Amino acid sequence: ERMMARVKPKYERQEASRRSGLSPDAVAKERGDDSFKNAQFEVAIEHYTKCLDLLQRKGESQSDLAMKAHSNRAACYKQISNFDGVIEDCTAVLEVDPENVKALVRRAQAFEGVERYRFALQDVKTVLAMPYVKVGKSNMDMCNMMQHRLNRTVQQLKAGNC
Repeated sequence: ERMMARVKPKYERQEASRRSGLSPDAVAKERGDDSFKNAQFEVAIEHYTKCLDLLQRKGESQSDLAMKAHSNRAACYKQISNFDGVIEDCTAVLEVDPENVKALVRRAQAFEGVERYRFALQDVKTVLAMPYVKVGKSNMDMCNMMQHRLNRTVQQLKAGNC
């Protein structure tokens, strides 16, 4: 506790100093991050949208910061079950970075949520074709389960059982 009492004020000063040097678009993204951490997803979406609007005005809609804002806003949309928002933001990320595992997995889950099973299966298969070290165990396991579930669903739909 005594160490935290010494370290925390120093950390907070450094963090305040770092944030004071940020551009308005980066500040909006950081505010979105803070809102997300506090489970204020609608507020976070507003901040990420502001960040993206500012970046678009600067002609930086495909920058790293924009990709992070799209990815984070997609996470917010997922939390509130806005699957169309998830699909739109993940697609924006994938247009710039087609092998973004997080965006592919999120978009597959969102496609499944709106019953677009073939699209979900396509994203899952894309992830499963990637090297294990890039995907990671948890994503690989989840995509394997999704693939089995989606294959069954697509087969049932073809057979007219649904």
